Amino acid sequence: MTSFSHILSEMPLVLFTILSQAVIGLSFVYAPAFINGYKNHTHLKSFGLILGVAMLVAFIPSLFHLNDITHILNVLNRMGVFYANNAWHIGWMNNEILFVSLVCALGFLLYIKTKNWVFYLALACGVLGIFFMSGAYGTMQESVPTWNFKITLLYFFASAVFLGAIVYYCFFENSEHERKMSFFAGLVGIGFLSTAIVLQTLHVGQTWIMGLVNPFELLGGTYVWFISLSFVFLGLGISTWYLHNYLHDKFKSKFFAYFALFCSFLGVFTTRMLFYGLISTQIMLGHF
Repeated sequence: MTSFSHILSEMPLVLFTILSQAVIGLSFVYAPAFINGYKNHTHLKSFGLILGVAMLVAFIPSLFHLNDITHILNVLNRMGVFYANNAWHIGWMNNEILFVSLVCALGFLLYIKTKNWVFYLALACGVLGIFFMSGAYGTMQESVPTWNFKITLLYFFASAVFLGAIVYYCFFENSEHERKMSFFAGLVGIGFLSTAIVLQTLHVGQTWIMGLVNPFELLGGTYVWFISLSFVFLGLGISTWYLHNYLHDKFKSKFFAYFALFCSFLGVFTTRMLFYGLISTQIMLGHF
């Protein structure tokens, strides 16, 4: 049965997925600000450097998931699609690493060659990166029935938008319009994130796992605590974010904004531990 020790063993992937999604989400939120003229090419040049460096930092935790650092070269195998067992397959994880790496590379290229097409290409690679990241987990639903591709896709994209929006608000906004724009993006993100959490819970409740009467026993009966804690942190995050946005003219300090950022990351972190904690190492078959 899945234990907390298993969650700890997956911590590098927990951190990698959260950080990389936050960086990609930041580029999503940055796009409308640039398109509408609130950010110019000078800003875009600096953003390119930040995008590249931030994605490099996001990659660091994933390296601890490898027993041998040279295993990273395996990404070159089965990239795109591959043929095996008389059928064609998508190399989900390899494509995920490819497109997330391209976001990093294009960030540095944007710093060197500040062209609109570089930025838009980075955005496209970000979308594909999260898509393949979702598929790397969601398509394993035959062996890990507590995961579902569509729900995972919604969950990962929502996390990206929500975290990207709060990061933008804390470190990139320079006008009232940008504050409102990023806060609205955050509301959209947390709305879809909450929906994904509810859908995931409903999906787990309908999942049949050999040897378990209740699928929520995968976490030793602490599922409700994970869910409750995640909503507490997410609720604190969006509430303090709203408070800072509403009282922006009265408070010069960004304490509430940074506190909202901290709570938001803790909320997503809790849901991500729950996501990985629902892995069962037993043989699992079917649904009700």
